Amino acid sequence: MPVLESCWSPCIWASTVKSGSRAVAVYTAAMGVVLITFILYQMLGGDSTQLWNPLFEADVRGSLQVFGIIFICILTILIVSSIFMVIGINIWMRGLILPWLITMGLIILFQLIFGLWLLGGYYIYLDATFAAFIDFLWMAYNIYCWLCVLSQYQIILEMQSPNIEILIEY
Repeated sequence: MPVLESCWSPCIWASTVKSGSRAVAVYTAAMGVVLITFILYQMLGGDSTQLWNPLFEADVRGSLQVFGIIFICILTILIVSSIFMVIGINIWMRGLILPWLITMGLIILFQLIFGLWLLGGYYIYLDATFAAFIDFLWMAYNIYCWLCVLSQYQIILEMQSPNIEILIEY
């Protein structure tokens, strides 16, 4: 039994989770491209002094480069797994949806930890608390998108499950 039967959010509305999952794939791929561009800008010496930035306390010549490469690798995996997810949805192969579910799950976990870090470390600053609130809203939206794709995974699993009844007892 799928968790959701349609995909409705402020940005994506679809009457089925199949078309909603395709829209989620486009959203996550676009998000990955934008974030990779932003991280590359910071790695090449761009401004990274905003408190809401996950690379805020990173050294430009040291840890920013290391963590920037890690973030870029994860986001590249997200983009590739979004493409595989669309292929998996089109050919009804649930194994191609799993990499997206795992990668997006890790990104959601990072958003939770980052929001808690903002609250714990900078709670006396109102802008940090507001940034954590926005991060939690974005995380909630990503959880909803994750549930939409999980529902499509469950539908494919249900359709591929054998419904065999043995009528004769041995």
